[in-house]
Amino acid sequence: MHICSLTLRQVCRDFRNFIDDLNDSKFPDSKFTKIWMKAEKNVFLVYEDLDGSKHEVYYHTRKNARTINGYQQVFENSNVVDVAVRDLEMILKFQKSVLKVFNLRFNEVPLQADSPIHTLPIQLSNMFEKLNRKIKLREFITKNYNESQVMAFLSFIDPETLKSLEFQPLKSILTKIQIGEITKTEQWKNAEKLKSEFLHVTNLNVGDICHFSSVEFKTLSISGKQLDFLKKTVLRSSKFEDLYIESLWAGVDFFNENEELSDFWGPAFDSEYMSQWYYRMKDSEDRILQIKITQVFVKFDIIEMEDVPNRAIVCDYNEN
Repeated sequence: MHICSLTLRQVCRDFRNFIDDLNDSKFPDSKFTKIWMKAEKNVFLVYEDLDGSKHEVYYHTRKNARTINGYQQVFENSNVVDVAVRDLEMILKFQKSVLKVFNLRFNEVPLQADSPIHTLPIQLSNMFEKLNRKIKLREFITKNYNESQVMAFLSFIDPETLKSLEFQPLKSILTKIQIGEITKTEQWKNAEKLKSEFLHVTNLNVGDICHFSSVEFKTLSISGKQLDFLKKTVLRSSKFEDLYIESLWAGVDFFNENEELSDFWGPAFDSEYMSQWYYRMKDSEDRILQIKITQVFVKFDIIEMEDVPNRAIVCDYNEN
């Protein structure tokens, strides 16, 4: 579906009825690669073609108008937020190939009653349900404010195609997220990469992140026992790439159990401000797990044997 179709659908009743009455099997594939919807005081919808060209649609809530390619249409009998939801619905109906990225961002709290977009999350959820099919995409990025809002949109994504999850917080409210229910979804279990920029991920079991090849999140604290569990799991993985856990507050020692880790892992190789350990991965001579721990972060990386510092001890893989 090309951008002109959105305009035709609004200005011509015959075109609108024709498009709305089409059976899904008769829809051409729009073959978009990326879709963004950003909601602040106004709504922005951007989608990208295979050749990288971008189409931008602007929905002005105060004027109750939509602008496409410089053409502005004022709606007298429709709310422009409703129009934005319908436009996204039509774009998704014409999207048969797998999206590379779907980015859904709220930059203010939509539940504020005086906001023109306060009903947008509910409208979008209803629209996804009306589509009656899962959205096929590889990377889902959402800027949201609580677990229920994330869950509402996550449930409409096809878990078989999803590869990457990224959760971004709103800056205007307390940026922590309960993540327990999210970890039970097929979307979470099937994804390979996770990035959470919430300042505080709560009630997370480290066992729930072990299937990811790449992980990044922030937390108040992490124990030596949890880190040892992660280390043992990572050493058995052939797909692991990296893991980064950051302290909630820079400068605050969120991990102070070096003696306990020494009991688990033996003495560390100390370099300036950090402690390091090196382990040979299972069934590999050259792939080495490097663990770095400071007062503000924990980092797991895979490096080559030649990149291990002089005098550092590389421990052989051990099932225990």
